Amino acid sequence: MIEIKNLSFARGNNLIFQNITFMLEQGEIMVLKGPNGQGKTTLLYNVLNFLEPLEGEILYEGKSIDSYIASKFFLYIGEENFAYDDLSLNDNIRYWLALHNVSLSDDIIDKSINFLFSELNLDNKFYQLSYGQKKKLQLILLMLVNKPVWILDDPFNGLDQVTINKITSLLTKKVENNGLILISSHQDLAIPNHKIYELK
Repeated sequence: MIEIKNLSFARGNNLIFQNITFMLEQGEIMVLKGPNGQGKTTLLYNVLNFLEPLEGEILYEGKSIDSYIASKFFLYIGEENFAYDDLSLNDNIRYWLALHNVSLSDDIIDKSINFLFSELNLDNKFYQLSYGQKKKLQLILLMLVNKPVWILDDPFNGLDQVTINKITSLLTKKVENNGLILISSHQDLAIPNHKIYELK
């Protein structure tokens, strides 16, 4: 369970948001909505312990979230691709898995890649991919890294409808298995039974 209590954040003299309070339990999806610039990504960064709030507290299973809790229990996928352009796709995947202390067989990795790509040469360099392909490659982590909490920043941006449907099915299976998902988006998402928190 994630609890956010009276959270406020300021950048310099600019108050980004204030007094945000909500609770998200295992088996639930929360979508943070609002136009660009309303602090959705900043709020996720507060939850991830990337940024320090001005006021309030954020708890996971009753404990204040620190870097250890965030790295052990949270899988974060942001709008940036966090990859090395000059490395092959295979090397980038191995790098991501090493960051999360995950070791998997080539067969499992290949099955996950085939779920989102009809064809993909893993010897290609990351910079050779289109924006949508880079996004899809990053979202493969949802199938490869087993952490109880997924925190996703605009995960459907730049994706085709077929891929959106596949990712939505992954999100649904995650919560059916008692996972917890926090998503930011400026789009209307066709995700069953999700909560919405509107940033204004």
